[in-house]
Amino acid sequence: MDNNYLLINIIHYNMTVKPQELQARMENFKKVCRQNKLPQTPQKLAIFRTLARSCTHPSPQEIYDRVKEKFTNISLATVYKNLKKFTVLGLCIEIPIPGEASRYDAKLEIHGHAVDTDTGLVHDLELPKGYNHFTQVMGRRVKQMQLTYYI
Repeated sequence: MDNNYLLINIIHYNMTVKPQELQARMENFKKVCRQNKLPQTPQKLAIFRTLARSCTHPSPQEIYDRVKEKFTNISLATVYKNLKKFTVLGLCIEIPIPGEASRYDAKLEIHGHAVDTDTGLVHDLELPKGYNHFTQVMGRRVKQMQLTYYI
């Protein structure tokens, strides 16, 4: 096999999050909020649940549009602020998109992303079995790793 190419499977864009995975993400969210003394307001829960249910790597605007259906007084700034906080707490991953708003992913298992720069769509990449990643860098534990291809 040519070392310049890595066999990667693109996980289908229209997949849905399984109920048990959504439940695990929500339980982790609540646990991390408790550990960090972050109030679990209905708006925070709705923002995270909207993200946690999605396989489409939504933008803050897309999350806002969905959450606003139930919380009509929520602002786009509130969504941005909470997504930033969730990222800092390790509850989600921010995926930068050149020239556009970042996208967000609540799937924390090690995987990659392929960003289609023509359409703006972000696809999950299943990394090959045995894919080695660093667990420590400069003597510190790696909390999160991102592998993003822009195609």
